[in-house]
Amino acid sequence: MVDFDTQVYSERLKQDLTLFNRWQILIATLGDVDETADLLEVVEKILAFDIHESTMLRIANDYWFPSTHWVTVAFARLAETASLSNTETVLPRGQKSAELHFDEWPNAAFKFVPAPLASGGFYLEETAQELRVLYWDIVHKRFYLDTQQFAKLVQTEAVQLAGVQALAIFQKRLIAIAEQLASEQFSIDLPGLAAQHQRDLVMIERELPSVVLDSLFVTAAKQQFVLKRAQGQQIGVEIAVGEIAIRLTQVFNDSGHQQWVYAIVDDNQQVTIFTLLQQLPFFYQWYIAHIDQVGLKDKREVFVE
Repeated sequence: MVDFDTQVYSERLKQDLTLFNRWQILIATLGDVDETADLLEVVEKILAFDIHESTMLRIANDYWFPSTHWVTVAFARLAETASLSNTETVLPRGQKSAELHFDEWPNAAFKFVPAPLASGGFYLEETAQELRVLYWDIVHKRFYLDTQQFAKLVQTEAVQLAGVQALAIFQKRLIAIAEQLASEQFSIDLPGLAAQHQRDLVMIERELPSVVLDSLFVTAAKQQFVLKRAQGQQIGVEIAVGEIAIRLTQVFNDSGHQQWVYAIVDDNQQVTIFTLLQQLPFFYQWYIAHIDQVGLKDKREVFVE
């Protein structure tokens, strides 16, 4: 038996009410802020909300939502600012974390999940195939594209149905979000997304076995595309796709080491490597078959399989 102390109980209720008030202020602020810096600050405070103090809220309050929900809400705010295309935040029935629906991809939904890293952060995933788009770490200021899974995403039915223009809109949206975050000193890594920066896209491996290039010759030929060897002193190959050219060449990097890179040559600067992976099955099949060698180099250390 334990004596019931009314005064102690009253003090605990007071503490709980204070806690609710603190939480309400944070959420109200999240809905009101307009500046990127203010938005990131309040989300960081939400993520840092003391887990021991919040136990009562999570157990007793039907309207308690996990960190992934608030990260989604914050990302939606950034996405709306970054694009003329609408972003909708939807809470599926029976779930406690919202999903993102982007107008350009009406048949796809996205959600944030915690990254299984000691440093924390979150992955943005497409829900049907669970393919990652990116890693967002608000606390340590990191925003990185998962080039391997994004390449697979562009070949999914939902993205194929939306078409190449929808992919272009989505890529521009991510770039615009990155620009907002870069203004707040975030580390940004989105290789291959910007149509204006399609030269010197670095591959994972510095050296490519001849069998890898030979397989590209064979795969391209089956689809009536001709692979040509680079002219002069340059080592590499080129495929002409209408007015676009895909070049794979060996160059010297800043450290003086040889490195294989892509260049997507488009005078109109409308096409990216992901555009071509979506539109050219032979290129996609070759790329995925040898992705550990010819995939774009990204921040693989934060992408845990």
